[in-house]
Amino acid sequence: MLTGLLVALASVPVVTAPPAFTAGCRALDRTRRGIGSPLWTTFWADFRQNARGGLAFGGLGLLVVLVFAVDLEVVRSMPGAGVLSPALWVLAAVAAVGAVRTCAVVAAGEPSWRRAVVTAARESAAAPGNALLLAGAAGLAVVLVWMLPILALVVAGPLALAAVATGGRR
Repeated sequence: MLTGLLVALASVPVVTAPPAFTAGCRALDRTRRGIGSPLWTTFWADFRQNARGGLAFGGLGLLVVLVFAVDLEVVRSMPGAGVLSPALWVLAAVAAVGAVRTCAVVAAGEPSWRRAVVTAARESAAAPGNALLLAGAAGLAVVLVWMLPILALVVAGPLALAAVATGGRR
């Protein structure tokens, strides 16, 4: 729960969400490996370390979300909206899982965000079951926040745990 709160706090400026999520994944990975260190200090150190490339990744993600919103509005006015709208939502889900997986790859030690995107795509293609598990976790997080919006403050913690757990399954 504390990890989710820290991720939510660090994600207040929206473009800082990827470095914050990466720091949360790294903190949970340390816990999984039994490396005991104070969560508060290590989280902020990891956040600062990942902020350099992560801010660009976050800005690109924000741009993708804006383009998706515009596309969704355009598709609603088109004749094939019944087919195109669900296809756009599936594409958005794939992009969200890719973004979460990329953050988990950076948390696992990949220093470059660009290479992490490629590694995340390869991991998802090599183990589609893990990608489906992560998509299920992300979908459950969305449903929980939709049902009770206050859960947005802590839902990033369990989602980071899911990203770490599915990344560790080989």
